Amino acid sequence: MWDGSFRQPHDALVTHAFTLEAAEQWALARASPLSADRLRITAFWHLDSFQQRIPGEIKRRYTRRLAQAAENYGMAIGLASPLQDTHCALVGEDSRAVLKARQYHDDIDRTALIDLVMGHISVSAAHQVMLDEVPRNKHVERSRLFAEEAENVIRRKGLKEIKGSKPRILVVGATAGMIGVLVNRGFEVSATDMYPDAEGADFYGVKVCADTQNGDLIKVADIAIITGMTLANRTLPGLVEAAKIHNTSTMMWAITGRNFGQYYVEHGVDCVISDPSPFFSLPGPANIGIWRREL
Repeated sequence: MWDGSFRQPHDALVTHAFTLEAAEQWALARASPLSADRLRITAFWHLDSFQQRIPGEIKRRYTRRLAQAAENYGMAIGLASPLQDTHCALVGEDSRAVLKARQYHDDIDRTALIDLVMGHISVSAAHQVMLDEVPRNKHVERSRLFAEEAENVIRRKGLKEIKGSKPRILVVGATAGMIGVLVNRGFEVSATDMYPDAEGADFYGVKVCADTQNGDLIKVADIAIITGMTLANRTLPGLVEAAKIHNTSTMMWAITGRNFGQYYVEHGVDCVISDPSPFFSLPGPANIGIWRREL
């Protein structure tokens, strides 16, 4: 019987919850009482971009789908794919109806729409950090937040649960800035990425591996920091299953699925950091929400 103390990942993670279908069902059930006007799609954004956050990092091309309603928006990111003229037909519709009728074009669309619905039913993050600096400094501060939250996860997890001589972190979705801060904080860091050009890159002494290595690396990691893109590309369930088996704590970097914080921690994720991309990369203030699993 559970005694109310902090649960380890092998007890806390509910693996069947990390599919698009499960998240959609959860969101739609809770959103059913809301008026259609609140969830009417006012704009459906397609943002195609090339990115290099810091010098030396891999240049990547991403597509973003941003489903916007009057009060909130949902975000999903994937590899480049074309915007279709038929996306225009979604604007003005109730996002719940679009999901139920399967009128979306792909899983990136679907994830953005689920995220939009999530934004109207989820509890706001208990911890909020406002960054109001030039974009470069915001990226530095965001990386620092990940290191601090990783340290919090290790404290809650307990040093007796650490698998090696010092805490090990796997970064699924490698970014140089985050890896550099984690290395400087004394973590043993490994990294993977599904972007073909990222494999073999060296960030602060950490060689980026192909995502086919995730299973082996999660086995020996104490924490896996996982990009939200894994929800849209359907690799998240396998990552969570491996984390549960090997008692690896999880942190979600929620650009994709920025409104999933409550959902994730209720189903066993240790920490979620919600990133208001693409606006985070622009000048001006950006608010980052942090959810922490306390039990």
